[in-house]
Amino acid sequence: MLQALLLLALLSLPGWLLGGRLGRKGDGLAEALLLRACAALAVGLPVLVLLALAGRFSPAFVGGALGACALLALPLARRVALPRPGRRDLAALALVAGAFLLYALPAEYVINSRDPGVYTLFAARLARTGELLHHDPLVGAVSGFHEFLEGRKYPGFFILGEELIAPQFFPGPFALLGFGALLGGVWGALYVVPVLGALSVGAAYALGRQLFGGLAGLLGAALLAASYPQVWWSRHPSSEVMSQLFVLGGLWLAVRFVRRPEPLAGLLAGLLLGGAMLVRVDGFLAAAALPALFAWDAAARRPLRAWAYPAVPLALCGAAALLYLNTAGARYLYILYAEHGLREALRAWPLALAGAGLLAGGLLWVRRRWGRGIEAWGAARGGRVAVGLALSVVAASLWAYFVMPEPWESLPENLRGFDAYRTQVAVRMVWFTTPAVAALALAGLLLAARRPERGLAVFAGALLAFGVLYVASPNVAPDLPWATRRFVPAVFPGLCLLAGYAAVEAGRLAARRAGRRAGAAAGGLLAALALGWTAHATAPILTFQELDGAVGALARVEREIPRSRVVYMEMPPGHDWTASTFEYLYGRPVLPYDRVRFILESDELEEAGLLRGAVYVTTDGGPAPLVSGLRFREVGRERVSLPRLAPVEGHESRMRNRVEFLRKDYRIFRIEGER
Repeated sequence: MLQALLLLALLSLPGWLLGGRLGRKGDGLAEALLLRACAALAVGLPVLVLLALAGRFSPAFVGGALGACALLALPLARRVALPRPGRRDLAALALVAGAFLLYALPAEYVINSRDPGVYTLFAARLARTGELLHHDPLVGAVSGFHEFLEGRKYPGFFILGEELIAPQFFPGPFALLGFGALLGGVWGALYVVPVLGALSVGAAYALGRQLFGGLAGLLGAALLAASYPQVWWSRHPSSEVMSQLFVLGGLWLAVRFVRRPEPLAGLLAGLLLGGAMLVRVDGFLAAAALPALFAWDAAARRPLRAWAYPAVPLALCGAAALLYLNTAGARYLYILYAEHGLREALRAWPLALAGAGLLAGGLLWVRRRWGRGIEAWGAARGGRVAVGLALSVVAASLWAYFVMPEPWESLPENLRGFDAYRTQVAVRMVWFTTPAVAALALAGLLLAARRPERGLAVFAGALLAFGVLYVASPNVAPDLPWATRRFVPAVFPGLCLLAGYAAVEAGRLAARRAGRRAGAAAGGLLAALALGWTAHATAPILTFQELDGAVGALARVEREIPRSRVVYMEMPPGHDWTASTFEYLYGRPVLPYDRVRFILESDELEEAGLLRGAVYVTTDGGPAPLVSGLRFREVGRERVSLPRLAPVEGHESRMRNRVEFLRKDYRIFRIEGER
């Protein structure tokens, strides 16, 4: 407990020291606390990632590195008293606390059935051993005669060379979950995302208040907190909500920076948006508007020196992400290339390069021809241009919802390809964000476009970059609710904030025309409609906990397995369920083996010294294999049954939120006898 409190204090200390200098006039208590939390994460994530990749992820090294960051931040510290809490601050903090209580049913993803299992299991081993990339001597011992399907020990566990194991995905989530595991073991790791999900709700409020006002920010954050995707993904140890916090926090600080350039705000905005690149491969989309704003400043002959503050950390994080992809993440890069559209994107690089050259040339021409006059043009006509762009976005959204979808009757059921239901993506996402929120969001976009400014451009750039890309090419497993994942970092929060703004503005418009009571009634009715519909959509999963009891159930199985040099877990080639659990969570020496391959390779295994005193485990209740000269003595048996929400494909009418059970029947054998 003392170690956990010390590490948590050391993680928070840099943020607390820097937070006083980040504050501005008008910030409330909620913003002051959120600034400190965002600054702590901005500083902490790169440190944790470096330690994980260096194999030094131990309490001593983590605490020492975070303490060193605090010392470096000390000269920048400014003693500032926290603001007194106002009613809106208390409401925002209550919303964050309520969101955490709502998310505090974490999915017990300690099995490798989907991506969250990869994150949890690697994080557990990272906290136990201090290494993210590690050598597996068992893989090396059988490499001469045993071929692992597609070069993976388990799905998501890549083999580099003869025995080096590297995870799929970027290192940021493993570092954050690993830090949670240092604090509280496997449960500490599982509670990381619920905590970050609640902080994301707070960051959404702060961003909304900065852009649209306090009431709109509060309503938008409430819509986000109660939404189906937010509740679902805030309970899963996966990268979506982690990325969301870095995106929303980075956008908030970037908005403050572009409105009033200050070095520390720009630096931390760059670190947060760059941190999103260390968490997810699409994190760079969050900064989409910053190059455009830089180009505008260059064309208008405005000072450009301040842009170095966000640009340097963004460039460093982007370079680090590319370096990781081309070294330890090379197998992940190949998956992105072969299965996720990177091959097609790279084919367009000559056009992109030519386009960049034309834009640069056009920028120089505009700078020379009009120079400072461009700002006057923007002030005079920027509103019309922004409204025109917003109308184009609204028209494209309505087309994607009403025109683009193919008739459901013409589509076969249970499609599994990443491009399945691509034409229905807008329809399927509206099922989760609700039609009321979607309609209000489009109205909010039009209302916001009437008064364009730099901060709104930062927000809209991220929202549109994620939204346009993933509506055009969802590129995700199509089963629901998992197919919502691409829209979690920026699109769902952006829609909720715009919807909150539209409801508040509708109330103000009604108040101007019919009086305060009518305005309050109109705004309250729209807010109640959006919140009520959102709560209704989320209600089926409010009390459901994915894989409830998995940690305890698998701990019972692990206690039944005797200590041995090798544990053979029987499974089909290329599959996994809990073999990686016993290796990565409990430190057991596991080799996954198909029954037929085990029989065929038993001579080689014996020559390698991997049979004597080994353990063989079947997971379907079946007997041990028949191998000449070997005797298998049963020493334990355990059954596991875990609930999960049945994934579905196709039309909304099939979304029954039906619970199914994953069942395994373990029989544990000690291998005996001489051959």
